[in-house]
Amino acid sequence: MKFSSISLSVLSILAPLVAATPNLNQAANIGYATLNGGTSGGIGGATTTVSSLAALRTAVADDAKRVVVVAAGTYSGNEVIKVGANKSIIGASPGPSLVGVGLRILEKSNVIIRNLKISKVLADVGDIIGVQGVTVKNIWIDQCDLSNDMDHDKDYYDGLLDITHGVQYASVTYTKFHDHWKGSLVGHSDSNGSEDTVITVTYAYNSWTNINSRLPSFRFGRGHIYNSYFLNSGDGINTRQGARLLVENSVFSGVKKPVFEDGGCATVVNCQNATPNTAPSCGTLTQPYGYSLLALGSV
Repeated sequence: MKFSSISLSVLSILAPLVAATPNLNQAANIGYATLNGGTSGGIGGATTTVSSLAALRTAVADDAKRVVVVAAGTYSGNEVIKVGANKSIIGASPGPSLVGVGLRILEKSNVIIRNLKISKVLADVGDIIGVQGVTVKNIWIDQCDLSNDMDHDKDYYDGLLDITHGVQYASVTYTKFHDHWKGSLVGHSDSNGSEDTVITVTYAYNSWTNINSRLPSFRFGRGHIYNSYFLNSGDGINTRQGARLLVENSVFSGVKKPVFEDGGCATVVNCQNATPNTAPSCGTLTQPYGYSLLALGSV
């Protein structure tokens, strides 16, 4: 597909995240989530505003179309909230914070999560956001802030965002990943190729800061990573088990292993400080959607 270069800064774009309330009727407009009929979440259904965890649980539990606005404030707990199909979960200005409360999309499709700050979800609860299931299609995660801390050992928390078990048509955009051991895992395990080969995920306009590994770690499927910033981290983008990645117009600074492989490939185009890169090239990769690339000097 054709693309153009635009002179914007990833960091300046990310600066106002978890602030203004996003458009409640905005469907996904970037990456794989625009395909397969698009990702519209709860658009066309009722809109409800929640101001407690109990109300949030109830509002997202079923599969009816619904836009769920989470009122500003801090919501603390030690649980995972399961999200039904056809939902838009949108944080109201200046941005709500979920502490110890994860979100799980399990065998549900057409879900939008925007403008939430989520942190410190313990490992026995699970990932901050977990998306999994062979029937899952059309997921858009946008304008979120996901973090834990590195004051504990690597297994005290689980992942910031894991996308596994055959999820298709997912986009992760304008999101801050930071301060954690394990960032984002795509693909469940080395033995799960029968499900995960079909995975398709776009990561665009994201920042990754102070993370030990998984920026992301990608097994089996196909991924597109572009217009992103990777700062002061350990293991960067890991292409594994036959994964095919296109990495474009991104900047690495203080990342020990920007791009590396464990049985996958990565075509790396016009990236800054993306060495060492030990991943073999996949050759020419094209995307089934249009997109714009930032001018590298502005990233």
